[in-house]
Amino acid sequence: MYALTMRFVLPESTDWSKIPALMEDRAQTLYRDMPGLISKAFIYDPVTREYGGNYVWESREAIDAFLASAIVAQAREKFGDPIFSVHPIAVYLDRGQVIVPTEAAPARKS
Repeated sequence: MYALTMRFVLPESTDWSKIPALMEDRAQTLYRDMPGLISKAFIYDPVTREYGGNYVWESREAIDAFLASAIVAQAREKFGDPIFSVHPIAVYLDRGQVIVPTEAAPARKS
């Protein structure tokens, strides 16, 4: 499992009142069934003008495919290059369920 944090800085003229509805639409139409995507938190901050997401992916390959996708290419054309970082996940907590990815699990002695 890997985490991707991605932010775009939007123009000063952005109508931030429209952003939540836009994000909900994108969640339904673009991200709901995206291969390899476990979760995405859509985030925005009118003060810093940041728009983006905190993602959890099944694999680094899924992140690389997303970063090379038309979705990201179109966003780059519109807003410029994003600020992003990728990190392996050691432990993932989902509504009280602790998930330790196989690649992060320590070797167990028999």
